[in-house]
Amino acid sequence: MTIMNTVKWLKEISDLKEVYSLLKPYFHGLNEREIKKQLQAYGMYKHGDNLKKWINHTEKNNILSFLKQEEKMLKDKWNGPNIPIFIFPCDEHNRKIASEYNGRAGVAFNNKLFLFLSSNISKKDIKPLLIHEYHHVCRLAAIDKNEKDFTLLDTIILEGMAENAVREELGEEATSSWSKRYNEAQCSTFYKNIIKPNQNVSRENPKYTQLLYGTGFYPNMVGYSVGFYLVKKYMDVTGKSIKEIFSLPASVLVEEK
Repeated sequence: MTIMNTVKWLKEISDLKEVYSLLKPYFHGLNEREIKKQLQAYGMYKHGDNLKKWINHTEKNNILSFLKQEEKMLKDKWNGPNIPIFIFPCDEHNRKIASEYNGRAGVAFNNKLFLFLSSNISKKDIKPLLIHEYHHVCRLAAIDKNEKDFTLLDTIILEGMAENAVREELGEEATSSWSKRYNEAQCSTFYKNIIKPNQNVSRENPKYTQLLYGTGFYPNMVGYSVGFYLVKKYMDVTGKSIKEIFSLPASVLVEEK
């Protein structure tokens, strides 16, 4: 993996539009507007009002060096792919990022990774994010299925695996709030009554997003929470590590043991 020196980019660029121009070679077939829409949907900053503060914080705390060290550890441990990693400020006006995600967000592709960080984030909060997002990269590389063809079950298992990777590396206390939102009995009920009947819903179906994030009449973050529960249950029953289940189809992890 390569930690891209986006701090240098941001120090030399005055217009956010130029950032998307620099990113264009990494997004085959997309123009700057499409790249902007995609990244901002996952938490990338929209305004440069905290940019100077973010740059100072990132340089003062040697965030790039820290990420380089952490990504090498993960790559060696998981035998993961070499990909570019980009860090940018997060949208600090986004209440969900601030309140639920501790000032951090990210998005992983099969060939690149983006981390969006606040202007006062700690290394302690960066580490779980990197583990979660890089696990996505490893999972996508290990399975014989294109992400565009994912069903709801594929996605909740993807998210559940990534957060269980955080649990395995850093302990339960480092996992996201959604992994602790419901107890096992609740997650079991949600799986049987909500997720399982809809597990083959495709990404194009509006119910996919509703069930994943728990919008409308569904429990908040129900898909994510159930995914974490299912993967943890599988790991507990089988004694397998995250690395050992990288390539397992989602259907295997929900089979009755």
